[in-house]
Amino acid sequence: MVLPAPYILSLAEGLPFGPADLVDPALHLSIWHCRFDTLSYRDADYGLHDIPLPPSIAGAARKRRSEYLAGRIVAARVLRGLGAGSFPLLAGTDRAPCWPESIQGSLSHDETLAVCIGRLLPQQGWAGVGIDVETMIADARTPTLWPGIIAAGERELLDSASLPFTVGLTLAFSAKESLFKALYPHVKRYFDFLDARVIQLTDRRISLELTTELAPHLPAGMRFDCAYALSPQEVLTLLTVG
Repeated sequence: MVLPAPYILSLAEGLPFGPADLVDPALHLSIWHCRFDTLSYRDADYGLHDIPLPPSIAGAARKRRSEYLAGRIVAARVLRGLGAGSFPLLAGTDRAPCWPESIQGSLSHDETLAVCIGRLLPQQGWAGVGIDVETMIADARTPTLWPGIIAAGERELLDSASLPFTVGLTLAFSAKESLFKALYPHVKRYFDFLDARVIQLTDRRISLELTTELAPHLPAGMRFDCAYALSPQEVLTLLTVG
């Protein structure tokens, strides 16, 4: 009897790559990631991992069903670590995950990696978390993609950085995705990549500045620092506010 190849190739706590001290332990973040193989995915994997298959996903393409499950598997581990292990993480009408009221969370996936981050909601003030993972943008696609991701001034900054432009562009895209995920619960509307700009890039941090007011407490000029890590094929960014 030939056993089917495993769908989940690995499942572990922490970030999938990058320096061990990339995340400040004082933030008390719960982070899990998994590697998965869509070619080995079966709908029965939902039951094996005790994750409900929503009707809105059941009719989706195989790739979408696989990626959704991988994200919910790591999210379940994060929620369990924060004391909400039985909470069903469903999507709202805006397709964003509906986290428990006491928890802030963010999840992301590419074609083979899913990662989730969460923390207990701070007692005072407003706060947010965002995480994103992206496969490196191919060189051939950068001429058509970059004007929708960064402005001309950002292009000059990335051109002067030590990283190849394709890596810098993927990093800028991912950082703005993490920023969006961290701020969306507070603004409840979509905003554009050009509503924030890259103002600094170091070996572990990429800094962003809002170019437009998103809310009274999110004025133009407000700045955010985003941690990042690189692998040969992927970029990961992580941002916390508050």
